[in-house]
Amino acid sequence: MKQAIFALILISSLAAILPAQEVVMQDAPPFTYAYLECQGSYQQIPGKINEFMGAFFQQGLMPQGSFFAMYLNAPGEVKEEELQWRLGFPVPADAPVAAPLQKGECQAARIAVYMHLGPYDKISESYAKVFAFVESQGCKPAGPSMEKYLNNPMEVKPEELRTEINVPVVKK
Repeated sequence: MKQAIFALILISSLAAILPAQEVVMQDAPPFTYAYLECQGSYQQIPGKINEFMGAFFQQGLMPQGSFFAMYLNAPGEVKEEELQWRLGFPVPADAPVAAPLQKGECQAARIAVYMHLGPYDKISESYAKVFAFVESQGCKPAGPSMEKYLNNPMEVKPEELRTEINVPVVKK
């Protein structure tokens, strides 16, 4: 638990600052990441974060960016037990990642970026704004969305939580 708290504090210090409440398009560079593969209900997230953080820091890995969740599908697409998601940190390409963690590569992409301010249970409203913006730009989603957690929910009020939403896009 101490490792998870330490990591969340570290995440806060690594957070990039983006304009609040505005969707923007930007180019995201490729990166390597260490992750824990997860399946099923999002209710598991707190326990899976502890599992991930324990394995990550026990392996002596050092984050090269913000802690994130990557959502490979969505509740409207599949049954709850079929939800697939990953918890991870960017790491150096040569990082030695061992089970139960895996190493992945995220390719360079054009992404829609939005800073969600507030509690996690209201994030679907922010996704609606992102998807409407993507549509208005003549684009469509082109891969898993990612949420970067920029502050610690144990240190700030829910209305002060900052979550950067990244959605890869391509022209229609």
